[in-house]
Amino acid sequence: MADSHPERDRSSGFAALCLGQFLGHQTGLTFSALIPIVSAEWQLSASQAGLILGAFQLGNLIAYVAVGFLLDRTRTKPIMAWAAALVGLGDLLFALGARDFWSGIGLRLLVGVCLGGLYLPALKHIAETIPTARRGTATGMFIGVLVAGYAGSLFYVGALATRIGWRLAMAGVGAAELLGALVLAFGVSANQPPSRAEGRTRYLADVFTNRPALCVIGAYTAHNWELFGMWGWTSPFMVALLQARGAGPAAALTWGGMLAAGIVGVGGLGGILGGRLADRLGRARAARMLLGMSCLCSAIFGWLFHAPLALVLAVSLIYGIVVVADSPAYSASLMELVPPRSLGGAFSLQMLFGWTVTAISPAVFGATLDLARHLRDDAMMHWGIAYGILALGPVAGIAALWPLARREGKIVRSSS
Repeated sequence: MADSHPERDRSSGFAALCLGQFLGHQTGLTFSALIPIVSAEWQLSASQAGLILGAFQLGNLIAYVAVGFLLDRTRTKPIMAWAAALVGLGDLLFALGARDFWSGIGLRLLVGVCLGGLYLPALKHIAETIPTARRGTATGMFIGVLVAGYAGSLFYVGALATRIGWRLAMAGVGAAELLGALVLAFGVSANQPPSRAEGRTRYLADVFTNRPALCVIGAYTAHNWELFGMWGWTSPFMVALLQARGAGPAAALTWGGMLAAGIVGVGGLGGILGGRLADRLGRARAARMLLGMSCLCSAIFGWLFHAPLALVLAVSLIYGIVVVADSPAYSASLMELVPPRSLGGAFSLQMLFGWTVTAISPAVFGATLDLARHLRDDAMMHWGIAYGILALGPVAGIAALWPLARREGKIVRSSS
């Protein structure tokens, strides 16, 4: 009986980790849900809206670089708890103080910086507490929970904004994140500080001389190009699609946000399935297969603007699943390819490259949308071209993972 306690403690700690991170990540796509409202209120162009989305991701990047280095030197739990609290306070400040493009971009940058203290410590915590054979599945479950958090806020912020106003809706988001900070502080088991026996962190040498790790980081970067462009603009796409079918502005905003929330939300299932697939097929082989599927979705999705709604929704659900499903493979791969002494720094370098494109991709999408509107008055062409830009990411990711997938294939053949 005594031997079961560590496993039970690990399970309860992992559950608290997921719940606290779910609440702490509520802010993720809130501005996407508000684009139709604040664009009219603040007189924003699509390019300006894309810049605000990109500023939030830039804030994440700034924090990821700093936090990743700290993880090889200190405990993960305090970083997560304080980050969630600061995210909640930042969203309350956004609800009170955002008035125009400049205040909006500044405050979303601030919230993005605070949010950057949540994700990487959770990955390090999983690496330290979950057995190797189950890390892909655990990482997939964790990512699935985060995606559910993103989708949940996209759902209720869009719905509540038309009823109680977007400022009150954002205040509710902030309150949820403060609750998440309490869950992380009191529910997650405290891990040990990094052991000096593992050696001094050498993240630059351990990563930049590690070709497989560089392949993983390159593929993760390409994956994020597609994922965050798709997540950032799917709600405005659905709103525009419904308005083109005769829905009024309020109805289009409510239902468009709900549909987008469902599309993003099914990515949680994709994360879980992708994690299990990565444990069974191999990290790189599973990721390449899923990248191919998401590439096809990006290439065709915008061109379905005038297609029957049932077809749009069917493709969008597949898109929402596969665009996330390869995520667990990258984190699980780094956990195995990089020495524990430098894992935090490796995650930080992964984010340096991977999240740089999350600041660029939404802005490029918005600029492409504006440019296409000047070329021809055809909404299907506008969205088709913009989503097509996202398909470049999976192509690059498939190429980056080719050496690792070939090596995994040889291992499978030799063991059969």
